[in-house]
Amino acid sequence: MTGWIYNKKILTWVKEDNEDLRNWLACHYDSYSNYFKFPDATLDSFIRDEIKRISDNQDSQKVNLDKLYKAWKSYERGLKNTSNKVCKLQLEVSRSARDKLKALSDADEISQSKYIEKLINYARKNPKLISKDTKVQEPYKHKQRAFDDSSNIKAIREDLSTIDGKITRLLSALGE
Repeated sequence: MTGWIYNKKILTWVKEDNEDLRNWLACHYDSYSNYFKFPDATLDSFIRDEIKRISDNQDSQKVNLDKLYKAWKSYERGLKNTSNKVCKLQLEVSRSARDKLKALSDADEISQSKYIEKLINYARKNPKLISKDTKVQEPYKHKQRAFDDSSNIKAIREDLSTIDGKITRLLSALGE
């Protein structure tokens, strides 16, 4: 076992007890289930063998390993965001508001998105400080329309009977 791919330092991010990584690799590699039929198979050895299988030289191994690492980290961030109930929000603000936000976030030494998150949490906890007329809104409830109201049914029947009468008159006028 010689070569760059077998260096112990390249897969320090792989933990053998990481079930999320195991599931992710199983979804992305068809050979995963066959590989783990052997008792001495590990995540580390699976990744090394897959990278070696799809790459012909050391440079392509580095590129493919980097792609694998970035794809895993992106998926892992998605898992964390899902568990923390994080969603993306896109805001369109004026240049002056953006400049103020940048200055305030730089003063607190945090990112603009974290600063906006802090502002939202502050506004949620202190609505009266933001505006005296602010009321905490209840979550929107979707209302379903019901047709069991007898007055609605009666009005619809009357409309249908007048339409029926008009059609009868038109037909009789055409027949004459």
